[in-house]
Amino acid sequence: MTLFEYLAIAFGLLYSVAALRVLGGLPASMARDRRYSLHLLLSLVLLMLIALSFWTFWSLKDVDWTFPGFLLALLIPGLLYYCAAVLMPENPESVASWRDYYWAMRRRWYGGLALWGVGAAASASVNLGMALHHPARIVHVTSFTIGVIGMATSNPRAHAVIVTLLCLLALGGATGAHMQPGWLAR
Repeated sequence: MTLFEYLAIAFGLLYSVAALRVLGGLPASMARDRRYSLHLLLSLVLLMLIALSFWTFWSLKDVDWTFPGFLLALLIPGLLYYCAAVLMPENPESVASWRDYYWAMRRRWYGGLALWGVGAAASASVNLGMALHHPARIVHVTSFTIGVIGMATSNPRAHAVIVTLLCLLALGGATGAHMQPGWLAR
């Protein structure tokens, strides 16, 4: 087994528990009497972000690993798990109102997204030697910017725009022609 395959198992486990955390809470968050569209859409966005992030992990297959590089790379699925844990509490059935829950957790979630953008940028720089003009930098900067704006505002209309934008970005990322295995390393 190569070092990449060994690391892929560890990373895969982190991505899996993040996805399972969100998927496990979906039935409760979709309950008709408690549902909140922004929370539900953000859940779907996070699932797509987890899948996209795991897909781009393939770009790290030829990395000459160092411990700091490993920690930076591990930060990516770790922050996605943090976002999943914030988005879906341990006992989602106990949430009386997903609207109230969204507004109570939004700063932590968007803070996690902002940190994820910074962590992804740092990992790409250290592990891939990614140039500042690489197209993936748009994802890093956008995640950071949306995260900061999401933390800073409590305006429901602004959050509707933010979540809609995140949905469009996730959909665009999932359908992009550039999403070949290893595209980040090119």
